[in-house]
Amino acid sequence: MRREIKTRLIRHITFLEAELDDFPGFRSLSWEEYNKHRDKRRNVERWIENIVNSSIDISKIILSSENIAIPDTYRGIVTSLSLVTGFYKENVQRIAEWVRLRNIISHEYLDIRWGSINRFIQEAEAVYRDFLKSATVYINKDL
Repeated sequence: MRREIKTRLIRHITFLEAELDDFPGFRSLSWEEYNKHRDKRRNVERWIENIVNSSIDISKIILSSENIAIPDTYRGIVTSLSLVTGFYKENVQRIAEWVRLRNIISHEYLDIRWGSINRFIQEAEAVYRDFLKSATVYINKDL
């Protein structure tokens, strides 16, 4: 793996790791807080976007490094990561499902968004931590 690619991956992995450390701070967020406090709503939505975007960026870099064609959709990009050794299809599929949440955040009503956001807060941490672990193993395989 070229040094510049490894450097980019490390930067994205470090960012994702920092974002994942914020899960506990959002676990107590309620519908009432989300609905009434614009700053809390904006913070949780941006945090989720950061996590999802980071997983997409990491996926693109790895696919490119492996000379695998980059699909046209973000969901396809993440799904294609299952073609790379060390990224398990089941976990990649779960992350790919969260890619849809980006659109929900942008286009759906508050009550619809809240259900998806709350599910992300409660369920996504383990999947993203596994993704982070696989990405870290991937960059270290050439060392």
